Amino acid sequence: MLKLWNERLRRHQLNQFKYLRLIFNDNFVLAFIVLIGALGFWYSNLLGTIHHQLVFGKPIVILLLFLTIQIGGVATLLEDPDSTFLLVKEKEFYKYFKAAKRYSSFMPIVTVALVNFLLSAFSSRGAGLRIVDIVVIAVGLIIYKLGSLNINLMEIYNQAKLGNVSMRIVSNVLLVISLIVSTYLFSWTMIVIAVIYYLFLNNQSKKLENSGQLQWDFAIETENQRMFRIKRFYNLFTDVPGVNSKIKRRKWLDGLFKPIKPVSNNTYLYLFARGFVRNNEYIGLFLRLTVIQAIMLVLIDNFYISLIVEMLFIYLVGFQLKPYFKEVMQNLMQRLYPIEGKTKISDFTKLSTIILSIQWFISALAIVYKFGLSMNSLIIIVAGLAVLIFVNYFYMPRQLKKYLD
Repeated sequence: MLKLWNERLRRHQLNQFKYLRLIFNDNFVLAFIVLIGALGFWYSNLLGTIHHQLVFGKPIVILLLFLTIQIGGVATLLEDPDSTFLLVKEKEFYKYFKAAKRYSSFMPIVTVALVNFLLSAFSSRGAGLRIVDIVVIAVGLIIYKLGSLNINLMEIYNQAKLGNVSMRIVSNVLLVISLIVSTYLFSWTMIVIAVIYYLFLNNQSKKLENSGQLQWDFAIETENQRMFRIKRFYNLFTDVPGVNSKIKRRKWLDGLFKPIKPVSNNTYLYLFARGFVRNNEYIGLFLRLTVIQAIMLVLIDNFYISLIVEMLFIYLVGFQLKPYFKEVMQNLMQRLYPIEGKTKISDFTKLSTIILSIQWFISALAIVYKFGLSMNSLIIIVAGLAVLIFVNYFYMPRQLKKYLD
């Protein structure tokens, strides 16, 4: 079983590295650095406004730490054929899952440690916690998270219940109580409860070795969903086999297409517009980036960072629209339309201009709200418009020609 796990882990890591190389290109790294810088600047300014303990300081810390513990589970790397071809090895799978749990513990530990580190400044100023309390709670949460990974294994064996109550519910309730007591009364409570919790679940999970009653359908479906979430993220940046965007009719948006006249020259404009509205991936990406951009522009009061955010996010949305054109062009049925390639590119550029104009208008409102009717606002808005024109009339047409060749 350990040999099987090691083989699958090696294959899994090679596959992940392949996509990570494509994702962490110059554009993404630049956007990531600017985003982190902007958030860091906003966080620093926020901390500067806190001069005494806030009423909601500790509840905010408790909520954020609780949500952090929910991140991460056991990556089993199970595959659909396993329930048939490895059924005879069912009783030996415990060693396989133990190795999976060890591998899966790294990312949650790093996440919990990083969140506690970033939250420490707010915890100290806004929640009134001492540095010692922050460190003790962080260590306790790491131990607690390591213990909670056993619940994933117990669910696979259908043993994650205390009576008629789910072990996960009990775990979350215990976590909330521990966080409340640790932040308001005695921070060492988190470590004491976490150690007891860890030892108890470890002891319970050892009983699974002789159980051998795997819930194959549940385990495989859980792993498939986990991998789908990862692939769906990768699919935002590059083509990932096996990841298809969900399509929704959205009849209530039919009114948006009335301005498109039903003439031959608008064939692809209508096709692109319909597809964009119905495709969860692209319309979702546009909405998420637009909302994030607007929120950042409202919160950031530094002219230069706001200027970078305005220009960068408009470019990013335009850049992420390119795969949509490629996706449509790869559909062989669309070639039946007697439409020239130049018209296809022109129609897609029109759609891209409308989408980026909506984003630009929303960001302009956020900028005016933050800087008022000033020269700074005008410069940022004009810079965003300049990026919009560059993307749609210089960058986009040249890039789309590659998909037609």
